[in-house]
Amino acid sequence: MKKLFSYISITAFIIIICVSANLFTSFADVGDFNDYGGGGDWGGGGGWDSDSDWGGSGELDAVSGTLIALFVIAFVVIFILGNKQEKKRRTSAGTGTGAVRDHTDEIVAAVLSIDPNFSNDKFIAWVKEVFFTLNYAWMERDWAKVRPFEKEELYKQHEMQIQQYINSGRINVLERINVNQAYLQRYVRDNEYEYLTVFLQVRMTDYIKDEKTGQILKGSPDVDSHMKYLYTFMRKTGVLTSLATSNKSTTNCPYCGAPTNITSAGKCEYCDNVVTTGVFDWVLSNIDGVKPQTVIDDSGVIIRDNREDK
Repeated sequence: MKKLFSYISITAFIIIICVSANLFTSFADVGDFNDYGGGGDWGGGGGWDSDSDWGGSGELDAVSGTLIALFVIAFVVIFILGNKQEKKRRTSAGTGTGAVRDHTDEIVAAVLSIDPNFSNDKFIAWVKEVFFTLNYAWMERDWAKVRPFEKEELYKQHEMQIQQYINSGRINVLERINVNQAYLQRYVRDNEYEYLTVFLQVRMTDYIKDEKTGQILKGSPDVDSHMKYLYTFMRKTGVLTSLATSNKSTTNCPYCGAPTNITSAGKCEYCDNVVTTGVFDWVLSNIDGVKPQTVIDDSGVIIRDNREDK
């Protein structure tokens, strides 16, 4: 009976969250990771207007009409998979984010073995600059500013999310941004590419407002959000750190060093080289938000030889 009550409670909680989150929509920070859950190491707090244009009373009335059906379906699924999910949660908690390990020493050694000019201090400083540039461009809804250093697929994804904010007349305000920690967490290399993942723990105020009225729709300007991310950068294996151009600035071409005005094809207008593929230097290829139950690959350094698979 106690277990049954637990399933019912979990089911009801999930449905309430889905409805209050307005049909599973989540917003915030670069990549829309902040769910404004309030409390813990993730999310800021503050209220939002459920009758705003994100989903007014008419939409919520429609949702309430299907609430019973949703409850029954969700309950059955949770009841059947309860034990399996419980086991999975225990596994996830055991490898989750209680501590994202710092693998800097072994990663630096692995990178230096093929790139003697690599500097962890300079790279981390550049990653922080990338982080700030991304967040300010996100708030300004001008993603062209980050074109030089995001991989094509990630750039298109973020560009689409920014356009959604523009179309809906919303602004995700990010202020008082501070990077508390940044270190190397994972390094993968094969015969084609290198992938270098950096763990970032940051604090910021993060809220959404209506661009016309200034009304705060979600989050709060008075509450700090504590966020954790994994930023993964990639480059072609064999590319070496350039003392002249690497990790210098997010606004310069990594190939020729000229101030960048990147075309829609990802080319530097001065040297005509495509700078967003990792051929000339590191580019940001993926961003993951780290939540309490996120399962982290803590393998540190992985070196693969693709030729052995052939």
